[in-house]
Amino acid sequence: MTQQPMYRTAAPVMTDSPFEGDLLTAGEDLLLRFETVFESDFSQVATGRTAAWIHGFDVLPPGADQREWPVESSSDPVLADVAVVDGLPVTTLARTLVDCAADLPRLEAVAAADQFLRAGIEVHRLADALEPLQGERLRRANATLLAADPRAESPMESWTRCLIADAGLPAPVPQLRVRGPNGRSRFLDLGWDRWRIGVEYDGMATHFGLAAETGDRRRHLLQTLGWEVEVLTASEVMEHPRPWLIRLRDRLLRKGWDPSADDLHDINARIEEIALALR
Repeated sequence: MTQQPMYRTAAPVMTDSPFEGDLLTAGEDLLLRFETVFESDFSQVATGRTAAWIHGFDVLPPGADQREWPVESSSDPVLADVAVVDGLPVTTLARTLVDCAADLPRLEAVAAADQFLRAGIEVHRLADALEPLQGERLRRANATLLAADPRAESPMESWTRCLIADAGLPAPVPQLRVRGPNGRSRFLDLGWDRWRIGVEYDGMATHFGLAAETGDRRRHLLQTLGWEVEVLTASEVMEHPRPWLIRLRDRLLRKGWDPSADDLHDINARIEEIALALR
């Protein structure tokens, strides 16, 4: 299998069922469209992103409409890797996680793994699902699982954490608890307690009304406690990572982070590579 690009969205794996065409109506729910495939060929099992969707996880590329996403299915999965959800055969949670970890581009794969692990997957089932993998798929799956963290609460948090790691900056703590002077806790999406630096992802909804006001108050309180908070939008995370990665690098250096000259040179090179890859 050829290696997928590190960051770019992977092309969907189309169903191997001979049934395709007019009855797979665009604009219909992905689950219903797989149901049509299954009813035409009972050997088909939902796989990949389609299986994830039926399990209740949205691991489609950012901005993708599930009503337009091609059905992914196969007649190959062994019986031990098949579960039944809503009366439909799908790869098990562990098998679906491993397939996403091995086959999706890195940022999407880590975000998917974060979701699955947050829901809870038994370790022995994950080990069983990894066992058949070999070569590049095994390497990619292991790298994804090592980078995953169930504490992430949104795909953009996962992407941000992954980009910080890929840049070679110190690893931040997801959902970092910060106690205020009144004893109440606030949580940063990502943060470094040692240097009092935080990162917050701002979705469009937080720019309006109470959500925006609450977020602004929390950040103001953190600033009074000596914290510096980097606030990021989806566009900055997905399309323009260089400026904020450089700001984080400089903030960490200013607050006392002390990498070697060689490490800093490597970090600068990594940031440029990330910027080029996402461009």
